[in-house]
Amino acid sequence: MGLRLTRFLFFCLFTSSVAAQNFLGVAPSPYGGTQSLYLNPAFATDSKYGFYLNLGAGNAHIDNNYVRYQAPYSLSSLALKRVPDQYKLSDGAVLFRPEYLEEIANGKPKNATAWTDLRGPSLLLQLGGRAAIGLTTRLRATAQIRNASESLLSVVRAGLQDEQLYNIPNKDNQFSINTNTYAEIGLTLAAALIQDEYQQLSIGVTVKRLQGITAGFLNNKGLSYRVLSDTANSGSYYMQVDQLNAELGYTTYLQDQGRSVSLRQFFDGNNPGRGWGADIGFSYQLKSADDPDQYALRLGVALMDIGAIRYEDNRYVQRYSINTTNQQFTSDDFINAKGSEGIAEVVRNELNLTEANNTGRFTSGLPTALSLNADINIGRGFYLTGTLLKDLRAKDAIAIRQPSLVAITPRLETSTVGVAIPLVFLNNAFMAGASVRVGPVFLGTDNLFGMIGSNSNKLRPRGADVYAGLALGSRRRKP
Repeated sequence: MGLRLTRFLFFCLFTSSVAAQNFLGVAPSPYGGTQSLYLNPAFATDSKYGFYLNLGAGNAHIDNNYVRYQAPYSLSSLALKRVPDQYKLSDGAVLFRPEYLEEIANGKPKNATAWTDLRGPSLLLQLGGRAAIGLTTRLRATAQIRNASESLLSVVRAGLQDEQLYNIPNKDNQFSINTNTYAEIGLTLAAALIQDEYQQLSIGVTVKRLQGITAGFLNNKGLSYRVLSDTANSGSYYMQVDQLNAELGYTTYLQDQGRSVSLRQFFDGNNPGRGWGADIGFSYQLKSADDPDQYALRLGVALMDIGAIRYEDNRYVQRYSINTTNQQFTSDDFINAKGSEGIAEVVRNELNLTEANNTGRFTSGLPTALSLNADINIGRGFYLTGTLLKDLRAKDAIAIRQPSLVAITPRLETSTVGVAIPLVFLNNAFMAGASVRVGPVFLGTDNLFGMIGSNSNKLRPRGADVYAGLALGSRRRKP
């Protein structure tokens, strides 16, 4: 619809700027430290570290089922600013052509998620042999599109300039767009309910205080539109919206104050959102007959990210119910819009939504999910881990969602070094990752093809993922 809107929607679909808690090469491991708490808080009692201090860790992730990346350079080259000069413009900017994103035209609804997950200073301590306590800090930013139709995304991708799309009536499904950026401080308590030389049953609970920094949503309940040529202006085109029934909400705190997201938001009393969250999980170990300090099998089940953030500040929070007909959007409407907040402001102005229509509050849910984990000790340091993460949010909920996935992760692990190969099925696609841990320091990806794929090697990935962490730790003493 305009260049700015096109960039924003494809930012949601395929750009590495932004909640989930995967780290699949590290989190299932007893050497995962505080990273394991984001998979199941009960894993705190299973940690091989008596003391673990996370100095910093981060994850950037993208996945979608609408486009494949097929530029002549990889996403890692793009992120590291190592694109060959032949693919740069005279001013040094990277040349990125529309054909570098190939549409997957199969008639199915399209989903996309992009997130960044920054984990600040965090501590995990063992209390005797039966309990553990953890204190974690975290900053998460996520953007998602769910159930968008191919026809609408094709219009956005073409930027109203593809004559094959003109004057075709479209009635699109009930798609949604959600964004949320928030900080959290979590307290984890875990304890063994049963512990002997044969087995261990543990429970863990994390309570989280949330600071909502910025958020937005568009829930489309009904949209009918056509792309038409502007007969009054040769070479110009517009989207004719015949009917729109939707809910729109967003915050303007960062835009109004001229601020950017930073760690100081942990302590900023002016943040427009507040909330509480919680994780609760159980872990069961069947001890190894050869070494009671090791398990032969560990099972875990947890409910993660229960809770929500309430945005209610008349100065910075906007929410509107939209039921309108006969509206037009042109390519020029979004030229001066900056970021998602600016785009939302354009939509509000174009639809003539006034402050009298603003209810001034909305609630954005956390990515509530079911986490199931099974870890088998094969012997000689080899493990095989199965992980299921299942989104539990309702289809029409105003919420960020954990993308549902299934993963099998072979691991070779000692106290000094660990190597893992996550094999993941996500968004109806297979991907393979790799991670390396040296002591408590790690580097990995849950989608290696996404980091190295390009048109040159024909991998053409549908996403990318990378994570790394720096920590200090001391081994747990045997009783």
